[in-house]
Amino acid sequence: MKLNIITVKTKDDFNAGQKAPADIIHILTKYYNARSTIFDNCPSNNKIIKIFKRIIKIFKFPYEFLKSRIRKEIVVLQFPLFETTKFLNFCLLQSMKLLNPNKTIILIHDLEGLRNKNDILKKQEMDRFKHAKYIIVHNNVMKNVLVNEGLNNKIYVLELFDYICDLEKRNYKPKLNKSFEVVYAGNLTKVKCPFIYELNPNKMNYMINLYGLGIDKDINAKIKYKNKYSPAELPNKINGDLGLIWDGKADESDESIGMKYYTKYNNPHKLSCYIAAGLPVIAWNKAAISEFIKKNKIGYLINNIEDINKLDLSDYNEKIKAVSKIREKVTSGWYTKNVFDKIFKDMEL
Repeated sequence: MKLNIITVKTKDDFNAGQKAPADIIHILTKYYNARSTIFDNCPSNNKIIKIFKRIIKIFKFPYEFLKSRIRKEIVVLQFPLFETTKFLNFCLLQSMKLLNPNKTIILIHDLEGLRNKNDILKKQEMDRFKHAKYIIVHNNVMKNVLVNEGLNNKIYVLELFDYICDLEKRNYKPKLNKSFEVVYAGNLTKVKCPFIYELNPNKMNYMINLYGLGIDKDINAKIKYKNKYSPAELPNKINGDLGLIWDGKADESDESIGMKYYTKYNNPHKLSCYIAAGLPVIAWNKAAISEFIKKNKIGYLINNIEDINKLDLSDYNEKIKAVSKIREKVTSGWYTKNVFDKIFKDMEL
């Protein structure tokens, strides 16, 4: 079996957005001896470099697709394949006609049409999906969205993004009192997580440790900025008792817009990061990942950030044990290998 993973790199190494695609490449190379084709689409202020990159992509996409077809390779497309102009989108869509749909797998990292509630982007995505027989989605909620949009491909659920890193041994003690530390890692800008800047220290019986980029100085005394680390380093650097997965405002007033809305459908990569760090999690009870958290008993679900004050941590030690079991899977690539094994088995049939 020959495999080619095609990835568009769009961000720098300190941005967690590039971690998941890199892990997919690592896992598929390790277990299936796949080769990797990377398109550099990182931002540049140089107009000449921008134009040069676009020209390369116009020719490289069809070249790689045709080469894989001639070699009879299985092609894995890490989606989205970012294109910012109508012309480049047209070129990509035409190039995808060169693929053998029966040997093409699309692994979805993000659905931009869903995230932005943009019908034009949704149509572009659906048009691309038609060129692949096999689609990998985050969870059953995302699967149902695509089915309702009319997608009749074979759809597989990843369940959880893996998080490849070298782990250090960590020792935990059960939390039976009201004093604890919450970790929040990721994009710390006011646009992404305004709740950080809305919290009243007088209404917090816990501390928050922040890790990431974009921090504003306007935070209260119970919130501490710790540092930024590369995604591979982060699980061994973060300190705290619970990992918080939350976007938008502190309450549910913005549940129909922006990033909080999108969490109803996607699997935030920080869930995998916290599990790799050995931390039970706190998440919104309407988030798509709430089902995974409940099923595996790895955390607590809340409606409002203020609900953190009311958490009953008497079962914290049991949560730690549950996380440790999944931690071994997520840091070894188990979830990715599991879903690809299912697809390869179906291909043989």
